[in-house]
Amino acid sequence: MDILRGLPEGSGLIPTLFGICVAELILDLRAKFQLIQFHQITSIHDFNWIGAFLYVVDMVLIARPPAQLQSMIDACQDWAERSRMRINHEKTEVVMFYETPPQRATRFPSTFHITTRFPLSQPPQTLPFKEPLSFKYLGLTLDPYLTMEATMKHICRKINTAHQTVDAVAHSLRYDSSATDRGIRSSPYVLFRIWQLCVLGFATEILRYLVNNAQIDVVERTLIHSLQCTLHCFTSPHTTMIELGIPPFILQQALQLVALHFKYTVLHTNTITAKLYNLRCKFRCSNAHPQHTIENRISKAHSTLMISSTYPGPPSMPRSVTLAKPKNKGKSYTTFLKPIVSAEWLRQII
Repeated sequence: MDILRGLPEGSGLIPTLFGICVAELILDLRAKFQLIQFHQITSIHDFNWIGAFLYVVDMVLIARPPAQLQSMIDACQDWAERSRMRINHEKTEVVMFYETPPQRATRFPSTFHITTRFPLSQPPQTLPFKEPLSFKYLGLTLDPYLTMEATMKHICRKINTAHQTVDAVAHSLRYDSSATDRGIRSSPYVLFRIWQLCVLGFATEILRYLVNNAQIDVVERTLIHSLQCTLHCFTSPHTTMIELGIPPFILQQALQLVALHFKYTVLHTNTITAKLYNLRCKFRCSNAHPQHTIENRISKAHSTLMISSTYPGPPSMPRSVTLAKPKNKGKSYTTFLKPIVSAEWLRQII
């Protein structure tokens, strides 16, 4: 099919061209909604406006009062019509975080929408936005109260879906291979390696976002059940993890959280995320922060791995991390943490 206008889907030019076009919108929003920023962050004045986050061709608007959010939506619609673009209202969703029932009852406006005025030959049309019970963004499924239960269920679904693929491959290796190759190709080691590549990553990729041990246990049980079914070995989950060298997920989450602390205090200290994290750590003891907040969970992770001596300041770096290239320091620090996780796991076993 000939492309007479625009670019084919998946083109590498799309993010660049969209960034050039949308720059005008971001400057317009920053000028109209200057209050959406963190005044406590003073060292990076040019970067502390948080009214919009962009990734490739998606944009997230952030506002405090509902009326402000609707005004930002209207400004985006005005820009889209000037630029001859269309906001896809069917894929646009609104989530109000930590909204109480009384706030919901008195919210103004009660719903959010765009009003299209293009083409001018047709009357204006009001298109409402959906307010779902959960919202998926960049691989994370978020609920309005950030309990992360939706994320936990999403991880379990990904594990089960990947397990079906592994199960189909294992069946093919057992029954579609020649008699001489069947024993080698369907050996437990081969099946474990396939399972490790296809399933394990889904379980551990975003462990750091789960907020309590019960959620971690659910994911761990789902993963171990998948492994047992793959290998047809139904010993106790604890024994299975020890024999195959898979550390408990609580320790793996602790590793991810400690590595995140390293990222915010050493690698990327001038980002808004790092500034906010350090600001929250500074007031963590004086304020009654909920236990599931990121700064409290990172503090607990340092205690879990017995490395809380330097927290909340920058961690002490071994020579291997100090000598690593800047782009490799994060990976080198994670490598440095793995023996600590293994030592703590061994201590728990003994």
